[in-house]
Amino acid sequence: MPATFEGFGLKLLYPDNWKLVERAEDEGDQGATFDLPGGGFVSLETLPITREDEVVLGEIDQMLRGQYEDLERDNVTLPGATEGERAVDLRFYYLDLVVMSRVVLLDAPAPTREQMPIAGRILAQLQAEMSDFEAAEQVFNAILQQIRMAELPEEA
Repeated sequence: MPATFEGFGLKLLYPDNWKLVERAEDEGDQGATFDLPGGGFVSLETLPITREDEVVLGEIDQMLRGQYEDLERDNVTLPGATEGERAVDLRFYYLDLVVMSRVVLLDAPAPTREQMPIAGRILAQLQAEMSDFEAAEQVFNAILQQIRMAELPEEA
């Protein structure tokens, strides 16, 4: 049975064996992180309207390059992607493992903008060792689709 996450204007279903990680006070309430059972994580963060996609992607790329050698980066188009959506796959080695980090920038849906008027984009990231990544990829795509389809609740 799926679990439900509600935050920053979104209501998302996710597997009940994923663990929603409590955020430190200094991290605020503008995002959420889920630990995957086999290792890895899914992270959702709201970004202000003023943050440009290339700056955000460049910061993530630079941070990972500072920690891991031989980082590979590919732009990808995901199924169901909307116009203006950006997705990047970053692959690197950690110990003897190949790790995949998929970073997706998509427009913040109306419920998020209603609750957080400065929010312009949602950054969604799935990062895990390759076999765990592949096992979680369809669920990650379903979460992205829930974000894309989010609508304001109808007034009673």
